[in-house]
Amino acid sequence: MDYFKSIISLGIFAIIVPYSIPSIALEPDININAIEIAQNTYPDTYVKVQDINSLVMQIREGEYVFRGILKRIGSKEFIGNDQQSRVVFNPYDGHIMVYSVATGTEFYNYYIDPVSGVGEDPDTMCDPTTETC
Repeated sequence: MDYFKSIISLGIFAIIVPYSIPSIALEPDININAIEIAQNTYPDTYVKVQDINSLVMQIREGEYVFRGILKRIGSKEFIGNDQQSRVVFNPYDGHIMVYSVATGTEFYNYYIDPVSGVGEDPDTMCDPTTETC
């Protein structure tokens, strides 16, 4: 009988104590903050092959604008920067990463269609608007 009394006492104790000691029975503090989601999945991006080792790129979304020349830094990546951001681009798979120059924070990370003609001399490339490639 003493066994059942101690089980019942322990059960009552387990129910009463959390309500009497606030530090044990914390209610979850759920804060749901509204976030603003960008309208576009990625910014408007234009790329043109300048020569074998450089590309001209323009990125624009709202107030943000990047215009610059990206130089080849490896076999597949090109990099360029302006006052506010650094752009790393792999034209073979279309991967673009944009970082803050000041903090290193990532602004954008997205893909565009791969860029054809990279590594080819632009003087030998055909112009699809004026001729069949």
